[in-house]
Amino acid sequence: MESVDQGTEHVQEKPAEGAGETQEVPNLEEENKLLKEKVTELESQLKEIQNAARIIKANFENYKLDVERQIREVSKSSVLRFVKILLPVVDDFKRAFAYYEQTKDLEEFYKGITKIYEKFLKILENEGLKVIDTSGKFDPFLHEAFEKEERDDVEEYTILSVIEDGYIFNGQVVKPAKVKVSVRPREQK
Repeated sequence: MESVDQGTEHVQEKPAEGAGETQEVPNLEEENKLLKEKVTELESQLKEIQNAARIIKANFENYKLDVERQIREVSKSSVLRFVKILLPVVDDFKRAFAYYEQTKDLEEFYKGITKIYEKFLKILENEGLKVIDTSGKFDPFLHEAFEKEERDDVEEYTILSVIEDGYIFNGQVVKPAKVKVSVRPREQK
């Protein structure tokens, strides 16, 4: 037996069974509490991110609609500008037809229509339309071989004649030129 001096001596006792577990329980409870707080914080952050994503998505959808609307408006204004450019040609046609009705002068009518046609082509040219060059060799990106003719007096794939003009608008082929090209004669067996 151990003696106790005035109640200040150390008394060593054996730890009771399960005492170590009782010390870990408060740590687990504290850790669980911290984890729950962290989960709550993360859920709050997730909600903020989801709300921000919804706002960004809505803004993007509105942006797409605005761009589509602007494209339609630009397209309409471009067409309107072009119509305004062509209206004098329409007026010229009306005057030519009225002149012919009064005079029945076919030669003067023809001269007037020729001038209107030249004016129309000049307007289109000023807007960026160009006739595709058909002199020289066949180019499949610019020409459509509408007819072929066997010839040995010219180089193969030389353009012999133009069936229909082709056009380029601001560097882009609108309509390929339809042409007649030369090919080598087939050998007779």
